[in-house]
Amino acid sequence: MGDQVEGIDELDLKILSYLQDDGRMTFKEIAARIGVAERTVRLRVANLKEDGVLSIVGVVSPIKVGLKTMAAIQIVAEQQKIQQCINELMELDEVRFVSLTTGEYQILSEVCVRSQEELGDFVEQKLNNVTGILRMNIILELKIFKNKFNFIRE
Repeated sequence: MGDQVEGIDELDLKILSYLQDDGRMTFKEIAARIGVAERTVRLRVANLKEDGVLSIVGVVSPIKVGLKTMAAIQIVAEQQKIQQCINELMELDEVRFVSLTTGEYQILSEVCVRSQEELGDFVEQKLNNVTGILRMNIILELKIFKNKFNFIRE
């Protein structure tokens, strides 16, 4: 496995690799595959969760629940209002992702809505009211080919 991260050892990485593939895998099954006691896996997972390394959640497919229109939105914001802009974006239900970036646009966000019409309404009624936005570039996602959450590689 890759380089070791501070506080995470080879055993933690093995546990994480199993859980990222199947978050419902039992501690007993992980322990059997790795060759350690079930209690060891249980304690390690508890520590990884407590340290903020691991969250076990159900990942919902936006398309399967009717959110068929996704857009990446690049934003240029007033320099003194970038954090306020980010905070307001994070409060919007339609926004699923927000990051600070380098380059021409300081903020990158992703939005999931039901239709292009709903995306238009979102931009007009909500996004245009977010503090500090000077300019944006809306990139409509036409087809998703890969959307994985596997970060641990062997």
